Amino acid sequence: MLIPKSLRRLAAVLAAAGCAFAAAGASAQTTVLKYSNWLPAGQAMRVQVIEPWIAEVEKVTQGRVKIDTLPKVVGTVPAQFDVARDGQADLVVFIPGYTPNRFDILEIAQLPFLGDNPEVLAPAVDRFYRRHLASYNEFKGVHPLSVYVVSPGQLFNRVRPIRTLADFKGLKMRSPQASATQALTLLGAVPVSKPVSETYELLSSGVLDGTFMPPESIPAFKLTELVSHATIVPGAIYNTVLVLGINEDKWKAISQADRDAITRISGEAFARNIGKAYANGDKAAFETLRKAGKSVETLSPAVVAELKTALQPIEKDWIEKARKKGVADPQKLLDQMRADIAAGR
Repeated sequence: MLIPKSLRRLAAVLAAAGCAFAAAGASAQTTVLKYSNWLPAGQAMRVQVIEPWIAEVEKVTQGRVKIDTLPKVVGTVPAQFDVARDGQADLVVFIPGYTPNRFDILEIAQLPFLGDNPEVLAPAVDRFYRRHLASYNEFKGVHPLSVYVVSPGQLFNRVRPIRTLADFKGLKMRSPQASATQALTLLGAVPVSKPVSETYELLSSGVLDGTFMPPESIPAFKLTELVSHATIVPGAIYNTVLVLGINEDKWKAISQADRDAITRISGEAFARNIGKAYANGDKAAFETLRKAGKSVETLSPAVVAELKTALQPIEKDWIEKARKKGVADPQKLLDQMRADIAAGR
C-alpha cells in the first residue's frame, strides 16, 4: 500500500518534533552544580580527590548531575560556608575553623593530640560526625557531603628550629583555627589568624615568621623557599576539619536516586581518599624540603610531654563551649572520639 507523499512528510515532521522534545526533556532533567574552587592547580585534594569525584558524580548519575568548576572562587575562602548556604555557589569546600565561635561542637576533631595519621583520621572524622554530631545541626542550610581532616598541622618557620617550648616564644605564626590560636598563645608565640591562601604573601613580606600547615601544602602553596625549619610534633598539636558541602535546597532538588548515588561516593569514601592523598603528599613534601636544604626535625618525647601539659586548657575550654551549645556530656563525647580513632588504627 502506497502512503501519500503528504502523509510521509507529516510523519517526518512529527518524528523530528518528538526527538527535539525528548532532547529538551533530557536537558531539563540535568542538574548543573556550580563549584566554587579555591585550591591551586596541582594541589593534592583538588587533583587526586575532588576532580575525580566530580567525574564520578556525573558517571553514577548517568549524566543527570554535572558539576561546573567556576573559574575563580566565589567570595573569600573563609566565607565559603555562607557562599553555599546563600546559593551564590552550589558546591564548596569550607573550613569551619576559619569562622571561630560558629561551629563550636565540631571543634572536637581539632583538639590537640588526637592523632597524626590522615589515613586513619579523615574517615574516622566523617563516621564520628554522622553518628554523634550531625544531630546538633551546626551546618543548617548546607548539606555536608563529607566531613574530614587533612594532614595534621605541623610547624614551619624561617627563624629557628623548634626544639623546646621556649623556642615558640615571640614567633609570629599563622593559625588556621581556634585551637591552634589558643595553642600558640599558651606557648608564647604570636598567632595571626589567616586562611592558607594568604600565607605566601604574609611570609614573603615578613609579616609572618612561620605557619602551622599540613606538610603537603608547603610545596602546593609554593612556600618551600620561604621556610627554613620544619618541626614534626608526634600526635599533632591540632587538625583542621574541612567539609565538602552543597546548598541544602539544591541538594533536595536532586532526585532521591541520584542523591543516594552521590552519597555512596562521598562521606567516608571521599574522606578515605583525602587521607591517602595527604599521607602521600606529606612524604613528598618533607623530601622536597630536605632536598632544598631545609631542616626537618621531630620533637623529642620529653618536649611532647611538656606540650601536652601546657595545652590542657584547650580541651577544658572546648568542654565548656560544647556544654553551652547543648552537649550533655562533652567528656564522654571526647572519650568516644578517641576510642573511635584508636579502633581505626
